[in-house]
Amino acid sequence: MPKVKAAVGVIDTLLRGVGQVMLQNNPMTGLLFLVGIFLNSHEYGLTALLGLVVATLAAAYLLGADQTLIRNGRFGFNGVLTGITLSVFLQWDWHVAIYIILGAIVSSIVAIVSTIVMMGLAKLLIDWDMASLTAPFVLTAWLLLFALYQFGQLHPTKLIHPMLVRPGATIQTGLQEAAGGGAVGLTAVNLANALFRGVGEVFLQDNLSTGVVFVIAILVNSRTCGAFALLGSALGGLTALVLGGDGVAIYHGLYGFNAVLTGIALGGLFLVLKWRSTIYALIGVIFSAIVFAAIVVALAPIGMPAHPPFVLTTWVFLLPMAGFRALERVSVAECASTSSLVRLRTPELTRAE
Repeated sequence: MPKVKAAVGVIDTLLRGVGQVMLQNNPMTGLLFLVGIFLNSHEYGLTALLGLVVATLAAAYLLGADQTLIRNGRFGFNGVLTGITLSVFLQWDWHVAIYIILGAIVSSIVAIVSTIVMMGLAKLLIDWDMASLTAPFVLTAWLLLFALYQFGQLHPTKLIHPMLVRPGATIQTGLQEAAGGGAVGLTAVNLANALFRGVGEVFLQDNLSTGVVFVIAILVNSRTCGAFALLGSALGGLTALVLGGDGVAIYHGLYGFNAVLTGIALGGLFLVLKWRSTIYALIGVIFSAIVFAAIVVALAPIGMPAHPPFVLTTWVFLLPMAGFRALERVSVAECASTSSLVRLRTPELTRAE
């Protein structure tokens, strides 16, 4: 019986790690996230699991990290994102297979580096009561992807495509799929794709059905977070539409995924929900879409993915909170409450208190 209880505890911890990708400390949410990933791609699902397990069991336990943080899945989500990212941006030929198979060295290093960076950032930011969010994943993924240009046996996919920025070039603004199929413009189907793919792209999943499953997964934990996720994706895409952004990028949710996370963080977790904080969060959501465009331009010459807009935007909007009397912060400690395994920390609970 103790072994069964221990196994259930490990599974619970791992699922919470998946849920924490979208700041949801709930094992059922994490399970549904995994279902959504496998719905889109078994390869992405398996690499997500590999990164999750290594980051949680190998890195966190090996380093002797705080048990409460481990149980709340705080060491798994960076591994999940890093595993999927390598699967998305690397061509999986036999060289890469060897790269992974050798005792899962690559995944272990990725997970351990993510964990170490996470602990370092958490210590650095503690005086400002700031969460490290997905910054460890961003730093780790960039280091691994930038290194590709120096390793002849590692080949990037077409998603890493260096290109020159051409000011004044014509931008195709009509909503449409990259493959060129389907109607072009503001159709119901195109808008639905932009909305739900924006949620799916948080896990780098460019799939309408996966996005729908992800929304349901968030709602299982928190209706408030679910609402801000949908608002974030909608506003991120709408911002790009109004400003004349690329219609293909908008259709595939690329202007939505950072806005989703920003909406959840500012509207659902780190601010007590009031009408002023809601407006503040939505301004942050809109700004995150602009930050995404800026980083895309900055990285275009080397073709690297624009991962950090959510982190940068959330930090920018949380740092000056001490000077805003109309807004009330929810501390990082409260969001990662030691009692959260019994009473799941959600915006609804914070408001009730």
